[in-house]
Amino acid sequence: MNKITATFRIVTPMFISGADQSRAELRAPSIKGALRFWWRALNWGRYRNQPGSDDASALRKLHKEEARLFGATADEAGRGGQGCFLLRVFHDPLKRTNKPDVHPEFKNYTAARYLGYGLMVAFRSTNRHTGETKEAGQLERSCLNEDQKFTVELIFRKAVEPAVKESLIAWGLLGGLGSRSRHGMGNVALLTLEDEKGSKLWTAPDSIDEYESKIRELFSGISFPSCEPPFSAFWEESRVDRLLSANSPYKVLDDFGSKMLDYRSWGRTLEDGTRLPLPSGRLSEERFKDDHDWFKESGWASSNPNFHPLRAVFGLPHNYHKNHHHVTSEHYERRSSPLLFHVHPVGDEFVGISIYLPARFLPSDEKIKADGKLVPANIDWSVITDFIDGKVGNPATPDDRFPHKKALLP
Repeated sequence: MNKITATFRIVTPMFISGADQSRAELRAPSIKGALRFWWRALNWGRYRNQPGSDDASALRKLHKEEARLFGATADEAGRGGQGCFLLRVFHDPLKRTNKPDVHPEFKNYTAARYLGYGLMVAFRSTNRHTGETKEAGQLERSCLNEDQKFTVELIFRKAVEPAVKESLIAWGLLGGLGSRSRHGMGNVALLTLEDEKGSKLWTAPDSIDEYESKIRELFSGISFPSCEPPFSAFWEESRVDRLLSANSPYKVLDDFGSKMLDYRSWGRTLEDGTRLPLPSGRLSEERFKDDHDWFKESGWASSNPNFHPLRAVFGLPHNYHKNHHHVTSEHYERRSSPLLFHVHPVGDEFVGISIYLPARFLPSDEKIKADGKLVPANIDWSVITDFIDGKVGNPATPDDRFPHKKALLP
């Protein structure tokens, strides 16, 4: 028995394409890349916790096993491999919303559009030079619509590899595919997993309690190292939390995006001093005054020569389009956010899950480039954990930001 077949549901619009960037498309190499990510995240501790192991030796062993399972490109000596399984994708013709159409759902959810920044127009605007008007929710990239199914077939050369099967389940419980998948776009949900005789190996949860149990079961055999990993992987400081729920995936995205905007945004103030509310209807918490002063070029930064915005911890590049401020790293194009957000269907509800994977933010000798100026990386992980665990408001009120938060790691 060397074949398993997994059926998935697209939960939120998926912004993914192949060579033709104008056409949303679901491709096997992209799925295999997602499985690699979850396999590495789950199995890092297996090698790092071996007696006498350090980061370098653990990475060598991890990469060797990854090449055996998933394949590797040929090195200078011509050595490579195809991996231990063949992956194929099947689906009926998939429905799309194409650029530059206005997405019928995103147009109604301002904060959800914030999570899809760069993929769609956030606010209606007119170009004063060309007169061109773009509507809120107008797509900058085409997407595959939600609530569609596809099937992934894995044919193993020998026996089914349990670690590959686990990565498939992890992706189907917590993951997504395509642009902004860490922000809740392109989320997928595993519905069934069958062997080649059609016998069920795994079925979708039909309650939130069962969904949480399946997540705990996934992590029950995982080894959690005590030292910070060099890439996104599970270790002692990692977290998985259920944050909120709603009756629509867009409402979950919007609720999470609203709380993120309240926490991260400075908001707008009119000339008469009136502060304008954010999409949540609340005022900004104004938590990052130093970031704001640096952005406004108030002279504050000149007396703080090693400053970079604290919010860079959410990922690089970190850009302010007004005045063309850019924050990135010295040599690397980007650093993905350590905070992932996943929307999952359970019965008639949708739950919002955060996956927090702090890891070495940049190599030890790498600096952050803030407006062309190189400064030491001063990464404060509490910026993210305070968002998950903290109280609403600044100064804080008695109200939790996520009052129904529940930890899901064992």
